[in-house]
Amino acid sequence: MVKVQGKKKTSKVRVYVDILLFTLMVMVLIPQTTGISIHEWASFILIMPFLLHLIINWNWIAANSKKLMGRQFKKTVFDYFFNWLLYFFMLVVTVSGIVISEAALPIFGIHFTPDGFWSVIHNVSATLFMAMLGVHIALHWRWIVGALGKLKFKSDFHHVSEVGTIVKKDARQLMVIVGISIMLSLVIWGFGYSAWADSFRIGSDVQNGENADKIPMGWMVYVLPLLKVSVLMGIPALITGAILKLKRRRASIA
Repeated sequence: MVKVQGKKKTSKVRVYVDILLFTLMVMVLIPQTTGISIHEWASFILIMPFLLHLIINWNWIAANSKKLMGRQFKKTVFDYFFNWLLYFFMLVVTVSGIVISEAALPIFGIHFTPDGFWSVIHNVSATLFMAMLGVHIALHWRWIVGALGKLKFKSDFHHVSEVGTIVKKDARQLMVIVGISIMLSLVIWGFGYSAWADSFRIGSDVQNGENADKIPMGWMVYVLPLLKVSVLMGIPALITGAILKLKRRRASIA
């Protein structure tokens, strides 16, 4: 009984963590609207719910990693590898964003030289990440709708206090995730010193960011970035949803 209640609390926390994570992601993906400072600080804050999301889903990751070695790993194979790919792109976006930081890191006396290579990598990886996030949402759409339908914001919000308990309980898993993230981030950062990266820098014209934090006036600056995010996430999500629906129909007929 206690174990069931523990799972229920964790499930409630997961919903709130995912809502916060998604909200911050949308905020981070529209820097033209928020401005560079908010974009960068929100990106750093986003790391916390992102790690919590991984910890809460650790059992799923561990269970399917074990199945990968056997013959039981069939139904969730795409979802498993796709989640790892999404995690990798999250690291690429984060590392490239840190290297081209114009507002957050300079406050701590850390200054990077404007780099055409990392600017290109950041923009391209962020665009791909949006599309992949749409697919990820479509793959888990049934759970999302079910969880939100059962959620009672007023009476369930106190479950957020369980975050500290979850972190303490899964401290070892957190260290593993942080360790893997740091190692992969260093590998990604190392590509900046490759000949391939230098080819991007030749002839690149990168702004120095002096007026990067000034938000242009006019309602279009708020609408167009949100429209871009909606399209880049929505179209892959709709396509994935249609494919899943077709597969279910075929399975029911068979």
